[in-house]
Amino acid sequence: MKREDPLVKLIGGLSPDEKKLLQRSIEGRKSKVLRVDHASYFSNEVVKFGYFSDPHIGNKCFDWRLWEKMCAFFKREKIKMVYSPGDLVDGMSGRPGHIYELEAIGFQAQVKLAAKAISMIPAEVYSILGNHDLFFKDKSGVDASVGDALQDKCKNFHCLGDWEADVVMSRGVVMKLFHANDGSAYALSYKIQKLIESLEGGKKPALICSGHYHKQIQVFLRNVWGFECGTICGQTQWMRGKKIAAHKGFGIIEFWVKPSGGIERLRHEFFPHYD
Repeated sequence: MKREDPLVKLIGGLSPDEKKLLQRSIEGRKSKVLRVDHASYFSNEVVKFGYFSDPHIGNKCFDWRLWEKMCAFFKREKIKMVYSPGDLVDGMSGRPGHIYELEAIGFQAQVKLAAKAISMIPAEVYSILGNHDLFFKDKSGVDASVGDALQDKCKNFHCLGDWEADVVMSRGVVMKLFHANDGSAYALSYKIQKLIESLEGGKKPALICSGHYHKQIQVFLRNVWGFECGTICGQTQWMRGKKIAAHKGFGIIEFWVKPSGGIERLRHEFFPHYD
C-alpha cells in the first residue's frame, strides 16, 4: 500500500484561507527581483529623471514644504519620470513612543495621506517598498499592501515590489532601486560602498539609488554610480536619541549614453533643505 505523504495530508486539511497564507509565505521566501524596461521612456542619448526617498508620510516630521518645493521643481525642470527607493509611509512599528510621532494612525489614514502627496508630483512615480511600508503587510497582521493601495488611488504611481528592483534605463544601463534593512554606520560612505562591493561582477547595475539611511552621498566604485538618496522626513526624536542625522532633500540625475551602450558621463544635482 502506498503511504500518504504527511505534508500532502497536512495541506489537504487546511482551510482555503490557511492555504492562501501558506502560499504567500512560500512565495515570500523566493528571491524575486522585478526587472522593468523603461528604455523607451527616455532618449537614446540622454537620460534625465528625478528621485526622492524615505518621506515616511504619516510621521509628523514629514516635510510638506519640502515636498511642495520638490513637486514645483520637477514641474519646472519638465521631469517626466521619478524614482524612489521606498519607505513612502511610516507604518506603525509598535516601538515605545512611535505612535506619538504620527499624524496619521493606521493603514487607511497613512495611505490616504500618501496618495494625496504622490498625486501632487507632476510625473510618473516608480517606487519599491521599504521596511516601514511593509509593516502593514508583514508585521501588523492585516496583510495590507501599501503598494497596491497607492496604485489604486494614484494614477501616476507604480509599485515595483519589495526591497529592490532593476530598471533598464537605456542601452547597457540598468539602475537598481534598493532599500536596506539594517542600522546606520559611523562613516557615511560605508553602507553604499559595502553594497557595491557585495555585487557579483557580471550582475552589477550601472547605478544604484538606495534608501533607508536618510543620508545623501554619491560614490563611484567598481564602475557603479552609487547614490544614497536622502529623505523628505526631518529628524525624529527617536533618530535624535540614536544620534542619526537626516539629510533632507531630493535630486535629479542626468547621464549621457555611449553609442556602444553604458554611461559616458553623469551629472547629479541634490537639492538640500534646511528648516
